[in-house]
Amino acid sequence: MPRYGIAAVLICFAGSLVECARADYIVYDLGNLGSAISGVAQGGRALDRKDDDTRITLPGTVVVQPGRIVSYTHPNGSKVNFALDEVKIIKARTAREEFNRRLSQAGKDPDKIMQAAVWGLKKALLPEFYRAVDKVLEIDPSHQGAQLVEQVKKKIKEPLPDDPDAEKTFKSLVKQGTGMRVEKSKHFMLLTDTPLKPEKAAKGEKQKTKNRAAERLDLLEQVYESFVLLFHAQDISLDIPSERMMVVLFEKYEDFRDCAKSLSPALASASGFWDPITNISYFFDYGSSARFEMLKPIMTEMKKIEADAQKARDPEMIRFNKVLRLLVEVEKQNSDITVVSHECCHQMAGNTGLLPRHVDIPKWVHEGLATYFEAPASGGWAGIGAVSTERLVFYRILAERDEQHSNLDFVASDQIFDKAISKSGILFGYAHAWGLTHFLFEKHLKELVTIYRVIGQMPPDVQLNPDILMKIFHRAFGTTDTKALNEEWRSYMRTIKTDLELLGEASK
Repeated sequence: MPRYGIAAVLICFAGSLVECARADYIVYDLGNLGSAISGVAQGGRALDRKDDDTRITLPGTVVVQPGRIVSYTHPNGSKVNFALDEVKIIKARTAREEFNRRLSQAGKDPDKIMQAAVWGLKKALLPEFYRAVDKVLEIDPSHQGAQLVEQVKKKIKEPLPDDPDAEKTFKSLVKQGTGMRVEKSKHFMLLTDTPLKPEKAAKGEKQKTKNRAAERLDLLEQVYESFVLLFHAQDISLDIPSERMMVVLFEKYEDFRDCAKSLSPALASASGFWDPITNISYFFDYGSSARFEMLKPIMTEMKKIEADAQKARDPEMIRFNKVLRLLVEVEKQNSDITVVSHECCHQMAGNTGLLPRHVDIPKWVHEGLATYFEAPASGGWAGIGAVSTERLVFYRILAERDEQHSNLDFVASDQIFDKAISKSGILFGYAHAWGLTHFLFEKHLKELVTIYRVIGQMPPDVQLNPDILMKIFHRAFGTTDTKALNEEWRSYMRTIKTDLELLGEASK
């Protein structure tokens, strides 16, 4: 029998794509069965989890009910009850409370108010972001960042016009396109074969009102709005796409894989990708992946056990099954969000003039930006620029063991990818591209955007070798000596922490 309990409810500040009023966390021990679903258990991560740990961490809200019962509600609406003896409650700020604190501290300084606004935007607090921008304009009507936001806000709120010819062309570009339908949002066309009706909810769970296509379009629109606003709020103007961007969503992983392989053998193992040549992003419903197909027999058996538990009035087994079912759903959501936020960032960069499609963009630049915007799959995402556990771990491994191949010049010249000959080498490359971009975005944004602009202006036939890339980097920073900047970067990377590390500190 699995071990139950050992749950800790942690109230902290954190956000998600849909910001919640509260930001509680439950750490729950899945017990022995956790080893059988370790691939899914990464959907939540305990604060001090070891490799063989079976605990998970899930965000939500917590209310203590009469009878020493703790009611936990996940942001997706799923509910689980725990005994009060099994939980520990620690209070901390929510994302909205932290935003209000920062806004209050900014006083009447327009630049500091704008900094608070950007912080809120990264935490998916869009209404608060717009409210803060309005406040900036009241104090300083000429504030460049706030003015840009006001201008672009009007543009992105209006849906782009329909174009039947564009839809026809879109279908013709996709091998399986003739048997798929088109669904649209303000800025995207989605070619899909997913079911028209929303997925049926399990007994006792909230029924969804939107089908998979509508959910995916909502997610794409959130990434679109956040991407555009984040740059404009910091006085960096982008081109606004004049046509709906094209996205494909397959219901089955096999169809996605066949499509990917037909475009390039290198895409055979991809979880999603953007093709800059056709300007189309491709995804699949993550619930059809091999990992979740393997889980189906387990989940079927667990449903039978839960039915028996209902008859026997076994609250522990009922609770365990609910948590397990929730975990599978959360893992699917997290995986979707991670892939979509990453690949949509590629597509946005290519369609807003930031990293033009016709230029061979260095991998550290493209992947660094996409990983900065992606939502980490390990759960507990705090929005844009969240510190990824996986990326940080791989950065630290190389940085602590091999300074020669983890220094700024090796990354900025793209050699960290050019010389990667193994899967671990590629993962080190992604981690360092993420780390350098995170550092530059937070501390040297002007210089980072200069690098983007200069690369974007290069002729399409120019191969950006290490020498050219370092000249571009030196030009952006006005010096050929990067030793001090390298040390600043390494120092910065020693100070950043994941949301769950911050959560762990708050719980001590």
